[in-house]
Amino acid sequence: MSLSHHHIRTTVDTYLARHPHEREQLSALLDALDRPGEDIASRSTFTGHVTCGAIVVDQLGRILHVLHLASGKVLVPGGHTEPTDDSLAAAALRELHEETGIPARAVTPWPGYETVPDWGRVGVPTLQYSRGEVT
Repeated sequence: MSLSHHHIRTTVDTYLARHPHEREQLSALLDALDRPGEDIASRSTFTGHVTCGAIVVDQLGRILHVLHLASGKVLVPGGHTEPTDDSLAAAALRELHEETGIPARAVTPWPGYETVPDWGRVGVPTLQYSRGEVT
């Protein structure tokens, strides 16, 4: 079973409580969460779906990137949620392990963001909402 709208909405609302000035930037995601019957955690939802990634920073401040073979782009490790993921953070850590071999136990979440993703800030799990494309 995919991650629930409630889990994703709660996570987004928690993020917006910290960063209310970003509400407009997340309007497409918020609109999708308000549409009944659409599974935005599923890669088959082509109108838009959630993907997760992990920004990993070492002690020297270097950020881990991987070559995404399908797109040819260099990105942070990440990808689609799976029915077995019990949270967005778990999806990010699973993707990190799948793409790099780094186990979840080898990374430390950014303090204060253990279960709340951020959008593009260093050191925290990330959540993306992709419209009209498979990421």
